Amino acid sequence: MKTKLVIADIDGTLVNYGKDIMPLTRQALIDLHEKGVLLGIASGRPVGDQLKANAAKWGLDFQFDVIIGMNGGQLLDVRNNVYKEFYKLKAEYIHEIIDMMRPLDLNPFVYKEGYMLSGRLDEEMKASAVRNHEPAIPCKDESELWEEDNAKLLFRLPPNPEEVKKIVDFASSHPKPYYQSFLSGPKMLEFQDPRVNKGVALIDYCNDNGIELSEVVAIGDASNDNDMLKVAGLGVCLKNGTPDTLAIADVITEYDCDEDGAGRYLYQYVLNSL
Repeated sequence: MKTKLVIADIDGTLVNYGKDIMPLTRQALIDLHEKGVLLGIASGRPVGDQLKANAAKWGLDFQFDVIIGMNGGQLLDVRNNVYKEFYKLKAEYIHEIIDMMRPLDLNPFVYKEGYMLSGRLDEEMKASAVRNHEPAIPCKDESELWEEDNAKLLFRLPPNPEEVKKIVDFASSHPKPYYQSFLSGPKMLEFQDPRVNKGVALIDYCNDNGIELSEVVAIGDASNDNDMLKVAGLGVCLKNGTPDTLAIADVITEYDCDEDGAGRYLYQYVLNSL
């Protein structure tokens, strides 16, 4: 069946580890757009100016047709100018999770309108603010982190993979029916309402736009992409993907994100079939 929509994660998928889009990936997006294929990005970041700015930042003279933010907690149908929000993590659960994770001495943060609110302003938060062009502000009182419902709660993790595994195992050993935890990257642990994921948002968009899921190619590299890859007609994982994402993908690219893996795959297997 003809591909009608290509939707992809950003970090580690469309862009390399240096946060730059690779030349073949950029050109593949242009060629897909010219052939009438709808294009989307799906991110853990909030739908807002930063995600909308990616098209121009990457040298594209068109906007993406659909933008999924907050791992599926937010959906912007750009073509039809429709914005939706899905289940937020309740304030009381954010408080509970922070208390649960306190023995690990991690730095929690949440996204606010136009900035990141963190428990403390450490070097990682400063670097993230510069890298993502989004201010990081430490809270005056920790309770600010749970003063209202939020799409998700995040914790930056240490660079040691063994330490990361211990932290992930710790979070997994405290299951609750009203939140889920997962890695959205090698050093990022997130908590979110279990009803929210990129796959649910993708299904909602396709239903509203008369697109069969079998007509969708979804590309990602990390655990928060899994549901999107599962529901799409074709789920593609970059070679650099996390073990669980590599395991559920229909296809694994021959090259990683630093080798223009997404662009190479799109040319060889998607554009050539249009």
